[in-house]
Amino acid sequence: MDKGALKFRTFFIKYGTLLSVLILLIIFSLFVPNFSNPQNLINILRQMALLTIISEGFTMCLIVGELDLSFANVASLSSVVVATMLVNKANPLSAVLLTLLIGFVFGLANGLLITKVGISAMIVTLATGIIAQGLAFMYTKGVSVYGSMPKGFLTLGRGSVGPIPSLVIIMALVVVFFHILTNRTKVGKYMEATGQNPTAAYLAGISVNLYKILGMIFSSLGAAFVGILLTSRLGSATPTGGAGFLMDGFATSLLGMTVLGLGRASPFGTFIGALLIGLLNNGMTLLGAPYYIQDITKGSIIILAVAITSSQSRKLGK
Repeated sequence: MDKGALKFRTFFIKYGTLLSVLILLIIFSLFVPNFSNPQNLINILRQMALLTIISEGFTMCLIVGELDLSFANVASLSSVVVATMLVNKANPLSAVLLTLLIGFVFGLANGLLITKVGISAMIVTLATGIIAQGLAFMYTKGVSVYGSMPKGFLTLGRGSVGPIPSLVIIMALVVVFFHILTNRTKVGKYMEATGQNPTAAYLAGISVNLYKILGMIFSSLGAAFVGILLTSRLGSATPTGGAGFLMDGFATSLLGMTVLGLGRASPFGTFIGALLIGLLNNGMTLLGAPYYIQDITKGSIIILAVAITSSQSRKLGK
């Protein structure tokens, strides 16, 4: 392979997904009326905020080499728990902290069952996800939770600072937090080492089990936080309110793993993946495309992005 082709393929592997976002942005701006309107661009960021936050938590369990199938149901459970407490006039801070504690407990249970009992992450989180779903229905009797909630709480999901919605600000803070955690701290480095080569990490003196548990806790905490924000945004909650985050969360994180290097989960990559999903959802909605066309398109783009980057990576390896 000549140097020119090698440079092109290396560039394509690293920046292909970023270029896809740019190309999508240009195409929608040219052919979709009102897409490039500043208000619509802010709407895209607001619409993708919850997905980004829950996917950032999920990314942390991917970084330690594990999987979490429970995060969407934990978000649903958290949403109805905080809604019920607030409708019944509980202290908002206590309601939020108790809901985050539920997320922490689910993450801790997942981590302990994976590392101490030795059950695979897929089976553990599938089971705890079903438990979370059952608890949500048991807690609400299967009905939605409506009622008056404190204005301060609703500001979390509906407020804004100037033209910037509060959800967008929270999303930015979460992305920056996880980016700094994984790239600038010893904890983040140890988590990455745990995920990339657990045996080597163990021999290097890293407490592999501890960091795997931590990754699972981050995933469930992110889900609980999104459950709280979802209730704040809607002013109500349903036992299946977070279900839609499961597949989109997977899609976002998988797309994110194609950013700046195949197969490596990262908070920044996940943000780019969420941005790509957000642009697609918004642009196709403005075009009047049915929801099933959006799903088909998203699935196809994920396969295409991963396949192209994987193909180019294999060629470089030869």
